[in-house]
Amino acid sequence: MSETKSKPYNVSISVANSKVVYRFNDKQQIVGVDERTAAGVVKPIVPNSADFNAALDSEDAVYAFNVNKYKGDKNSYVGEKEKASDEEITNSYNERKKAFDNAGFVTNDIEKPMSIAERRRESQTGTLGSQESGFGATGFENQSQLYAYPFDIDLDQDHLKITRYEYLRSSINASKPPTLEGVNEKGDAAQFGDVTGVREVEGGTVLGALKGSVILPMPKVTDVNAADWGKSELNAQGMAAAGLASKLIGQPGETPDERQRRLDAFKELREQRAGEEGGSVRRKTTGAIYNQIVAKTAGLLLGTDLNADTVLARQGGTVLNPNAEMLFQGPALRDFTFKYRMIARNQDEGQMIRNIIRFLKLGMAPKFRSSTYLKSPDVFSLQYKRGRGAPNNDGILDTVNRFSPGGLALTSINTDYAPNSYWSAYQDSQPVEITMDLNFVELRPIYYNDQVLTPTNSVGF
Repeated sequence: MSETKSKPYNVSISVANSKVVYRFNDKQQIVGVDERTAAGVVKPIVPNSADFNAALDSEDAVYAFNVNKYKGDKNSYVGEKEKASDEEITNSYNERKKAFDNAGFVTNDIEKPMSIAERRRESQTGTLGSQESGFGATGFENQSQLYAYPFDIDLDQDHLKITRYEYLRSSINASKPPTLEGVNEKGDAAQFGDVTGVREVEGGTVLGALKGSVILPMPKVTDVNAADWGKSELNAQGMAAAGLASKLIGQPGETPDERQRRLDAFKELREQRAGEEGGSVRRKTTGAIYNQIVAKTAGLLLGTDLNADTVLARQGGTVLNPNAEMLFQGPALRDFTFKYRMIARNQDEGQMIRNIIRFLKLGMAPKFRSSTYLKSPDVFSLQYKRGRGAPNNDGILDTVNRFSPGGLALTSINTDYAPNSYWSAYQDSQPVEITMDLNFVELRPIYYNDQVLTPTNSVGF
């Protein structure tokens, strides 16, 4: 049975700042009501509950029914809504509730104040291995999974959430940072940490369909932010050439008039230099070039490596000025390594450990398409989080670094099934102790725009 949804309506229900969404069956009858929380989470409302009846008894229910059935034909609007049978409403709720539990417990760690083990038992979620029933549009069956170690981890404590996504490119340039909209009065985007009125418009990402998540305890937390700066040297003739080049190379965003003035200035400079006989720059660069040619020629004639600096230094204690500077070369990609020691306390936890290892290995494996092409492995999103009592709505910690919203690649998994140098296992051959080393690399650099959009009371990325 296919269902359609209405837009959210401001109906007064027990949850503050929540809205309601009406669902309709293929006969355009109301078959269910969902609650849309302030955080954007949509979950079904229990039939015949106070909130359910309040939503059905409101005028918005009649209006939503008319809009769904008659669309823009307002002359056909009626004064009463139609709703499905109680049995159909109950069945629809049960299906929606099951889907909400299966997906919601993967994407939202804050909504339910219960342990991972309780959530898995409640939703009756199987393992990934038991659900690989065939190939779908994204490889394996597209069903989100949740794994955690320890099995009964408390989500109200700080933890690391590793979420796996299908690799999906929506743009040829996935390196670009988010665009900022709403700058301050000085025209600079959130200068000095003032992020008032600044919001993210778009940014580069390759995160596609959700595949599932792994919840692990907080690891040793470190981050290294770096920028690539390199030494640059230009002697006299190099400086002269750079000066000429700067006259020819345009600036980003220049107008046609600015471009024409630049070309005219370069033409005039070139004509001026062509007729120059005694200019100081010309004399110095010509002398430097002459010295280098002489030194190189002499070295070749005598079969030795000789340069102008060597000759000048031995003659008069001088060398060509390299005009050395440190210049920005580009951004640096960050990598993160996590080490986990996992001990199974029972069979369920042993199975969970195996599920986690397999889930991560599947995510990092390249996908064979043909003898010519391979498809990229899945990618990951990492978050340091906390459940109830979190400092902000998304539960992401402000006291430690954040990870690139553009995603990360899992480049290596090093699993040691006998870290004590000897084999030790339970009766079912589950190793007593396993160590797992994970190495992630961010897919794109962290830019200024990324840092600006983080909370001002956080440490940023």
